[in-house]
Amino acid sequence: MTRAARLLMVMLLSLLVLTGCGPSSHSAADGSTQESIPADPTGTAADNQPIDESCPTSNTISFAKTKFVLHSGLAFGAFHRYLYKPYQAGTFKKGAKGRIGAFVKGGLAALFVKREIRLASEDVKANPTLCKAIAAPLGKIGDGVKAALDKLKTGDASGVTSVNGLVSQVSDTSSKDGVAITENDDPDLTSTPK
Repeated sequence: MTRAARLLMVMLLSLLVLTGCGPSSHSAADGSTQESIPADPTGTAADNQPIDESCPTSNTISFAKTKFVLHSGLAFGAFHRYLYKPYQAGTFKKGAKGRIGAFVKGGLAALFVKREIRLASEDVKANPTLCKAIAAPLGKIGDGVKAALDKLKTGDASGVTSVNGLVSQVSDTSSKDGVAITENDDPDLTSTPK
């Protein structure tokens, strides 16, 4: 991404935060007000593709485990910080303080998590041991995080709890295979992979 494109992205995100985080209400015909949840930001075409779960017979990428730990740590940290913890705190509930801002950040986090999981999956597919144990649940996390955010908008938290279960499963399995994942709870949601 060019410097101008990054600058434009930062400016647009700032504008989105400034205009989207304040109390937004619309009067209904009966005089009541209802908060408006902003539309989700869009990602790249690659973010919408299903994650390939095929496994190799030998290592195909140098430092695949290290890269997997990095990308999954970023994804899991973003999921917990911007989706799971606000869900536990009740921030996504109708009428909650900071609800609109939580959905904006949650939308960005969902795209970030999906991208980082896609990158982590590429690394897992390069290692036969990790691939057989982790590829399937890792793919489900990538596919399920956006759906979880969409369910939250209707008040259904089952998607968030399901994704959290998958995150725990991948972390536990990875640790048993000798590859501990350390979550990064302060990821830069606007960063682009290099």
